[in-house]
Amino acid sequence: MVKKHAKSNEIQMLVDGDLVFEDSEDIQEHILSLYKTLYDSSDTNNVSTKFREDMIVANILRVVSEDENFMLVRCPFNDEIKKVVFTLNYDSAPGPDGFRGSFFHGCWDIVGSYVCNVVKQFFSHNWILPRMNANVVSLIPKIHGATSIEDFKPIVVENFKFKIISKILTDRLASIAACNIPYFSYNRNYITQKFDNMSKYKYAYIHHSISK
Repeated sequence: MVKKHAKSNEIQMLVDGDLVFEDSEDIQEHILSLYKTLYDSSDTNNVSTKFREDMIVANILRVVSEDENFMLVRCPFNDEIKKVVFTLNYDSAPGPDGFRGSFFHGCWDIVGSYVCNVVKQFFSHNWILPRMNANVVSLIPKIHGATSIEDFKPIVVENFKFKIISKILTDRLASIAACNIPYFSYNRNYITQKFDNMSKYKYAYIHHSISK
């Protein structure tokens, strides 16, 4: 029964234009190729990182004060980390490491100090453990009998420890975002006009970087 259920959840066929993929390995390779191309962060089309950074720095107003910047990047206290852990959903789906929120909630007295050290390491050294930010991507069909990759919705599940870092940063950004949104909106419109004649790939690269 379990094998039958797992088989029914597999993608049996994918169609991409005139190409039809029915072999499981071909399907996997096709999906991986599409998502690698979509999310590849390498500098393509000769757009250098320095060019991107120079254009952003030159055309975005500095609206975050020194105090606000210190607040954004300072190393969190243990109590702050613990509060975030117990704010996150304890019953969320586990990431690649297999641990869901309920594990960290129930075993905090045992693993709490380790988790705090991992989070603090990121803020202190701008470095995280290898594969800590790895994700599991599941493709959920939008329609019955989906055969095109566009007919599937990607659901991303990340490791719980990485969620802690994301939540801390999100909460901090939220505290200053409201007063700075008009500036962010102005600068995006300004850049859109300024680089109207820029080649499409360079503009898209810069705009994507600003949007992160």
